[in-house]
This record gives sequence, structure tokens and C-alpha cells, in this order.
Amino acid sequence: MRVIINDGERELSEEDGRPLLFALMRQRIFIPSACGGKASCGQCRVRVISGAPAHVDEERQVLRPDEMALGIHLACQVRASGELRIELPRGYLDARQYRGTVSRISDLAPDLREIDIDLVDPPSMRFRAGQYVQFVVPGTERDPQPSYRAYSMASPPSQAGRLTLLFARVPQGTCTGYVFGRLRVGEEVAVNGPFGSFYLSEAARPIVLVAGGSGIAPIRGMLLDMADRGDPREAVFFFSARTRAEMIYVDDLRNLAQRLTGFRFVPVLSRPLPEDHWEGERGGLPAVLARRLPPLDGWESYLCGGPGLIDASIGAMKTRGLKDERVFFDKFS
Repeated sequence: MRVIINDGERELSEEDGRPLLFALMRQRIFIPSACGGKASCGQCRVRVISGAPAHVDEERQVLRPDEMALGIHLACQVRASGELRIELPRGYLDARQYRGTVSRISDLAPDLREIDIDLVDPPSMRFRAGQYVQFVVPGTERDPQPSYRAYSMASPPSQAGRLTLLFARVPQGTCTGYVFGRLRVGEEVAVNGPFGSFYLSEAARPIVLVAGGSGIAPIRGMLLDMADRGDPREAVFFFSARTRAEMIYVDDLRNLAQRLTGFRFVPVLSRPLPEDHWEGERGGLPAVLARRLPPLDGWESYLCGGPGLIDASIGAMKTRGLKDERVFFDKFS
């Protein structure tokens, strides 16, 4: 199989029938794939210009008809022979694999674990605050194929040699089972990236940031980056957790007010316990946004969290005048 990428920008040869996802990976070209090639996440979309076989059933369950009409395939399901011409975003060609050592593990909440990875090879990564890497989960005796999960950097680009990632425990989750159950300080890990277009625009508009649970990771990275750069724009961050025990990074965020003169932090508990003695905002985040925000004409918003939280929060902010083209978000399930 001969693969021609972006009209000849890159070419590679692999054995016929090897899934395109893994053929590219062998050539150090990394495409997002959270499920490790099992066609369940839908992240490894590529456009095939010519040479691809017909879409298989696994693709038809994930891709929309209009995507398939444009030649979009799941790279994990493309098994071709002969010549294959594909288009890849520039970011995929720039992504690399990084080896590093776990230097710190910290449990921030009962089901939230923060991990620092000191990069070794290469020793640093250039990325934009808000982007993510794919964390490589080693295979097992039962299934030796490694799997990949996407995690945003909770650290700023100025910390180029050390990545901070935040993991939320998922019951029976492949990655979090490994991270919470087996991973230890001093062990070597691998990530590839960086990926994603969720990062601050270069406009000088005031911004509203919204996150729930582990969705705080890229928002924290953005705010730390703003502080590093001395960004003077007005910024207000609404962070929602269920209980006080899950309200993480509070001290960090309050300290940021000393470095960012236009910054305000609004913590919200959706299900505070009696023993929390919570006197701050409570209840659903969209209702708090609608009540606390000023008119948002001229503002931008950046959101990260579950689909329900993001959709409802965007709806609330639109009632305050936020325009569709100034909404940026990163949804995860």
C-alpha cells in the first residue's frame, strides 16, 4: 500500500491490508483515536481522495451520510491495497510522540487524579493553552494493542518540559483503570500530540470561561497562560462541581486574581452537602450564568465539560447577547 498525503507532501509505503491508522502511526504520523482502533470513538476521521474501499458497517454507524459523500473515513477501518490518496490537517503532521516520566501523582478529589509528566524524548513540547494530547495506555496480555485517550493540558505552554494532566475516574475505564490502579511515580509513559483548536483567540475581547468537573483542565491552562503573558483582558470563570470535595484548584484560581487584574472566579456547587457549609452560588450552572453575567455583546466564551452542561450554558449566555461565532467549546462524554 502506497499512501500519498496532501498531494505529495508526505508519502509512505506499508503492507497491504494494514489499517491506515496503524500504518500512519508506524510512520510517526499520529491521528486522534480514543478507542485504539475499535471504531467506537469516531475521532480518527480522514478524507480519502482516492483508493479507499467502500465504507464498512462500522463506519456507517459513526459517520453521517454527508461526511461519507465527501470521502470521510475512519482511519482505523481503511484497509487498502495499491495507492491511497488522503488529506490530513496540518496539526496531524506536526504531532509527535513524546516519552516522559511520571514525576508526581496527586489525588485532588475522590475521583480526580492529577499527574505530572516530565518529558524526556523530546524534552519539551510546544503547544497552545487549551490543546490536548493522547495518553498511551499500554496493552495487556488479553489485548496487547495499546489504546489512547485524549487529555487536555492543565499546565501552561511556559511549562514546556512538564505536562500536567487531569484524570477523572471512569468505572471499568481502560485508561483510568490503569492510571488509578497501576501507574506509579517514576514510571515511563508516552503521549502524542499536541492536537486541537480549542485555544484563546488573539482578539482583545473580554471572555467568559465555563467548566464542569475535569473540564477545568484546559481552562486552568488558559488562565495560567494569560497570567504568564500578562494578558490584560477581562475574564470571568464559572466552575461547577457537585460538592465542596470536588471543587478543585480553588487556591490556584483565587491566587490568579493577584496576577490577572481583570479576573473573577465564580465557583458553583450543584449538589452541596450539609457538611459543606457552602455560602457561594449553588444549583444549575446555566441559571447562575443567566443571573450573574452582564450583557455579553462583544464578549467571547470558552467552555469545557459534558454536552448537557455546555449546551445549556451556551443557551443561557445567548440570552445575555453572546453571538454564535464567539462561542468556543470542547465537549467530552
